[in-house]
Amino acid sequence: MKFCFEKKDFIDLENQPNKLAIIGDDFELTWSEFKKSVNTLCDFFEQNSINHLSAPVIIYGHKSTNMMVSIYAMMKLNITYIPVDINYPIDRISKVIKTSDCQLIINTTANKLNIDSVSEVQLSKLSITLDSNIDTYNLGLTQADPVIYVIFTSGSTGEPKGVQISTEAVQSFGRWMSSDDFKFKPSDVFVNTALLSFDLSVFEVMTFGYLGASIILNNKTQCSDPNLLMKRIESFNGSIWVSTPSFALTYSRIENVNQMDSIHTFLFCGEILPHPLAKKLLQTYNQAKVINTYGPTEATVATTVIEITDAILEAHNPLPVGKSKMESRLLFENDEIIIVGPNVSIGYVKNEKLNQDKFILKNNQRAFKTGDKGFLKDGLLFFNGRNDDLVKLHGYRIELNEITSVLDSLPYVLQAETIALKRNDVVKKIVSLVKLEPNQSVDKNSIKTDLAITLPNYMIPSDIKIINEFPLTQNGKIDKNLLTQLYLNR
Repeated sequence: MKFCFEKKDFIDLENQPNKLAIIGDDFELTWSEFKKSVNTLCDFFEQNSINHLSAPVIIYGHKSTNMMVSIYAMMKLNITYIPVDINYPIDRISKVIKTSDCQLIINTTANKLNIDSVSEVQLSKLSITLDSNIDTYNLGLTQADPVIYVIFTSGSTGEPKGVQISTEAVQSFGRWMSSDDFKFKPSDVFVNTALLSFDLSVFEVMTFGYLGASIILNNKTQCSDPNLLMKRIESFNGSIWVSTPSFALTYSRIENVNQMDSIHTFLFCGEILPHPLAKKLLQTYNQAKVINTYGPTEATVATTVIEITDAILEAHNPLPVGKSKMESRLLFENDEIIIVGPNVSIGYVKNEKLNQDKFILKNNQRAFKTGDKGFLKDGLLFFNGRNDDLVKLHGYRIELNEITSVLDSLPYVLQAETIALKRNDVVKKIVSLVKLEPNQSVDKNSIKTDLAITLPNYMIPSDIKIINEFPLTQNGKIDKNLLTQLYLNR
């Protein structure tokens, strides 16, 4: 059994209906039970005359099986959904509600939110109830290319940006994920680590359904404890690992890897994949392959792909992010990467000015100006930092990402980040934070000496701080907002 993104319904009903579909942090569902639960929620919406909502529905919770049930039920009903994790502060939820005109929240937790302006569907394992705060809901007809989901990302003005991903984009994504670029199969078990409100999770949330595979949802506690996560992977034969590189660093250093024997693919997105991490994973998990991808939320998770082999490791440092996905293409204007294709978002919610700046047409196809810099070499895309990674110090234009890349190439460095310290928006100092490989000891002056072999003097960081761990965001990326604080806390 699987879910057809074209028909928006379950198909191949007789094909392994008793295979596990979802292993949540609360309970499990077979494919037959998954279909029944989705249909039950759809019937509830119809019975309460809320099956034609024109505004998005928030799906609230944390790694629960019912979050997946809600996602697929909204897809079937052609109602746009917004995933919101329990870690969202109430102020951010209120901003999302206001921006999206949301009138209904599906709450998959045991605690009611009781937000005045919206109604609440309380969804538990055994029951569905509706607490209505609204007399009349905004209803509408299904659009030709309905928006499937909206992911809210951070905005430079302090207001979250709602990225709208259409049915066409998700269908294109599904076709790609089931292609020979990945070679995933219905027998695979996807290991989820990212929050469902982070677009990285779309890799496994959509692909498991498209293929009729299985998914393991791992909560915050399980993701924070390598032993717990590896036990779940071993228990359910997890085969496809999806995460940011930063999250995977811990597992590259684990020597007893028997519990991870079932993993055949490490799939990375969301950050630059450090050369040492890819090399270490291939050495430690020699039965698995490492796949590197690149793409912004605005282009449906990812746009490029490459398998990192020993030959790629030998030929390239930093690593490439691969070739463009089928149905899409890459353009470059002033070194900026522009993504063209059906995977591109239809735009941000209620943000026409930014839409005009970022979303354009190329040969009558949607295109997105990423703000990322890159170049093609031998047909492969190399990410070259964001436009905002370029700073000016003492009259020199300096790429912070270039300094980090050289640090990552040093044999004793496991991970590095470079930041600019500013006063009144003027760069006063460039510093790097470095995490060393296990059992390595080196001082900052020696690191500077090694950097000087490759970098000009004006690019050598003023200071280097050796740290034990990098702070991570809830999405598993390095928390760059905390790096300055981490540096200053001596």
